[in-house]
Amino acid sequence: MRRWRASAIVLAACALACPLQAWSWSGHALCTRPALAGMPELARPPVRAESLEHFVHAEAPGLAVLLRDHEAWARANIPNYPARPDTLAFKAQPVAGDAAAVPRFLQALRMNGQSRLRLFVQRMPGAKRDGQVPLPLAEVTTLDRRSSDADNPFIPIAEGEAVEALDVVATASAEPDYGLDIGLFADNGTEQGQRYGFGKQPFGSPSVDYSSQAPFHMGFFHEAAIVDAAAGFLKRTHTESRIAQYTALARHAFATGHDYWGWRFTGWAAHYVQDLTQPYHARVLPGLSTLRMLWINTLDLAGFHGAKADAITLVTNRHIVLENYQLRRITAAHLRGDPADPLLVALRDGTSDGERSAFTPASARHVVSDEAADSADALDARLEATFPARYVADATQPLGNDADRLDMSQIAQAAPAAEREALDRDLARLLARYGRHTRAVVRAVLAPR
Repeated sequence: MRRWRASAIVLAACALACPLQAWSWSGHALCTRPALAGMPELARPPVRAESLEHFVHAEAPGLAVLLRDHEAWARANIPNYPARPDTLAFKAQPVAGDAAAVPRFLQALRMNGQSRLRLFVQRMPGAKRDGQVPLPLAEVTTLDRRSSDADNPFIPIAEGEAVEALDVVATASAEPDYGLDIGLFADNGTEQGQRYGFGKQPFGSPSVDYSSQAPFHMGFFHEAAIVDAAAGFLKRTHTESRIAQYTALARHAFATGHDYWGWRFTGWAAHYVQDLTQPYHARVLPGLSTLRMLWINTLDLAGFHGAKADAITLVTNRHIVLENYQLRRITAAHLRGDPADPLLVALRDGTSDGERSAFTPASARHVVSDEAADSADALDARLEATFPARYVADATQPLGNDADRLDMSQIAQAAPAAEREALDRDLARLLARYGRHTRAVVRAVLAPR
């Protein structure tokens, strides 16, 4: 049994150490906008853009209390929560123009202190530019991304500028993928990682910047008991903490008249919930039974490493294929301006919104990720049946990050129509959950307290 447990640990660690993009659904804003567009809760007058500096200076005393209370709640209620060092507690300073207020606020949240946090909105595919000059990507994200101005969707807005609530929350729902959770662990080679109290990175590659955000965007709450018991590091995920943290901040912002930050924090909270609707963020190795996982690693411990390496490559490739296909399909639907596209219809579909009770901090673990984990094996098999073997069944062909140049929506055209239609039905079911849970987060933030 000890040998099997060691095998489970090795497999899980290696599966998540590969340099895979650590964000989940590609293009969060492209999905959040249709999911929320029909909500009466967003049919409000435009809000006024507000810098984070202005918000923190205006609300410093209240934020100090809120973050103190949230920390106490998290320590009591979130399993495996790493307590924030008391030295990082946010304290309001009675100094006008306190230049260190925002850095101290980010430290209290244990966010990446290099986060850009500019005022901007994300333009949808096909939207007219009207002479707008996009922000350089380096002013939006800490990650190394390249784009021409024609492809860059990030448009700056000015302090006090009127902006629609839907623009704010949709844009913000993608923002945690722009570096907010990068370099926060003790072995990430950053000064903040030494101080934040998260310890060593539990999985993923600590030397790869985007991999360091993985424990904040994944939640393996529903693995088999033998894996869960053996691979304790898989429990060290921080999605629940981020959801609760940003939900509390959103409520505070709305209650104190800072509606712009109310919507922006709501978008941040929604991002982590949306990530947990992605099956490859809710299961370590979809498509492999627990016994198969353990057997593969028993072989590995005996010196036969090929089976484990192949399993990791295949699951990684399928994860990449799914995200690529979803992004290409959603982008094409926006470009066509086609509200009848099945995926956009699924995101808007509110017919099942009332089937679950209101969103609570426990929903992320017991509802959202549970649904995704249940879908993982069937989805994995669907991808294998739909796409050419070189992408989903050939372990000698790792896709890696070069997969961005591929268009899986076009590649899927080689599959029989029945397989493509079945894949779209599966994806539509997942995106319907994405939409339902996103709306639930909005309603939870706005609910009377």
